Amino acid sequence: MKIRHFMAALVVVIIGWIAGPAPASADTVMYDSAGFFEGAQSFTDAMDVPTAGTLTITLADISWFDTDTNLNIFLTTNSGPLGGNMGVGTESVNVEPGMVYAHWAGDPVGGYGVGAYGLQIDFTPAGAPEVPLPRSMILLLSGLGILFGWQRRNRTVDAVRVESMGRDDAAMTT
Repeated sequence: MKIRHFMAALVVVIIGWIAGPAPASADTVMYDSAGFFEGAQSFTDAMDVPTAGTLTITLADISWFDTDTNLNIFLTTNSGPLGGNMGVGTESVNVEPGMVYAHWAGDPVGGYGVGAYGLQIDFTPAGAPEVPLPRSMILLLSGLGILFGWQRRNRTVDAVRVESMGRDDAAMTT
């Protein structure tokens, strides 16, 4: 019985060794929002970037009411523009410490005159170390192993209780 538990644990360790840890970077979400354009509108938001690094901008047109035409975003600093005009999609821009201003605009086309968008801006510091994280399969297998072990333990405890209850009933009748 114990060899079976040992073999199951060995299989989990081998799978974990083969899968290996996956690196993750320490990103900071600077801006994450969804909103609406009613007619031709533009918005601006300021972000304080603490160190040099990379801003990753993801702009999405959400086809809910009408589609947005000319949906775009550009970044500026106190010294001038950063990069160029970006459309729908994901782009990255290297930045220095200081204030960065995001400007985005759109114009919905359709019967409602209302369009939806999603915008996320992530910051990754320059030279940020990657953090090793365990793969999700290892966590899933270890959790399932604990769950099945706990279930088996409860089943044996219940069997002992039923057996002892049978002895108590037999003792009462004699």
